[in-house]
Amino acid sequence: MQFENPQLQDALVRWRELKDSKKRSEADNIWFEQRVSAKRQAVFEQEALGAVDPESLRKAHIDYWSEFVRVGDDVPHTFMASIDPTDLGAIDETQTIVRVEALTRPLAKHGISFDDLSKAYTGNDVPVIQAFLAVWNTADIRDRRPAFATFKDEVADDLERANWPDRLRDRLGLAHYDCAAGPVPVALMEYTVAEVRASAAKASVSYAFTAPTVLDSGPWPYFFPAPPELCCGRTMTLYEVQDDKELLAEILHFRIDYERRHLLRLGEIRAAPGGVDLRSLRNHHLLALHIAAGRDDFGEDIPNECPE
Repeated sequence: MQFENPQLQDALVRWRELKDSKKRSEADNIWFEQRVSAKRQAVFEQEALGAVDPESLRKAHIDYWSEFVRVGDDVPHTFMASIDPTDLGAIDETQTIVRVEALTRPLAKHGISFDDLSKAYTGNDVPVIQAFLAVWNTADIRDRRPAFATFKDEVADDLERANWPDRLRDRLGLAHYDCAAGPVPVALMEYTVAEVRASAAKASVSYAFTAPTVLDSGPWPYFFPAPPELCCGRTMTLYEVQDDKELLAEILHFRIDYERRHLLRLGEIRAAPGGVDLRSLRNHHLLALHIAAGRDDFGEDIPNECPE
């Protein structure tokens, strides 16, 4: 994504020149992005006017995401028809989607421990589970930001393992679930394409699914835009991939209210991510994208002089 505004473009160029792999990655994600429509880019540039250097452009990115993507009762720009979303097109209505959700905030809000919630789940204590879900679905816990998710059939092997929470964290690139403060309680949520479309239709939203772009989250070095030749995004794993077969489809979908039937599993992420540096992760991921898309002209490696 190259900015039309010369001042913004200059700030982006200088952002990419910073000798730090995390800062370089955040700038590269904008630079490599090819899915954002011209209309949406124009909206972003209007909101970013006045950014004159890497720091102010980064702040403009955060402010845009906070106001127009992580929104309260409005429709996120991700799904707004007037600015040409990156629609995924036709998807089998019966296709099953899964999403890993951290439970720290809803547990604290509801005042229930993870152990007690797990006991209620195991014992099928429906009133306890429904009371928890009612709190979790409130706007101050779950806003209308787009939900990053993948298809269940792509993680079937991982779900057969006892350490499925750690494996899914690594394959989905959820680097913020790093266990720095101890185990991370998570829920694995399961629902269908049809349920998502119904939720979007109820809100009069015609685009329920999109491919993720750099504007659908704040600056985040563990996101990596995918070339438009791929129908979905591709999650960047937290280990060095060897080829494109290890990459999962990454989709964004409109918010749904969680119900008891959506709660597939509870677990805890207990192991910290492996010790692979960000530069190596991104460079291996880029090579896998080249293979998957049949394009070796997409993106650039992070150079050696950019340490983590």
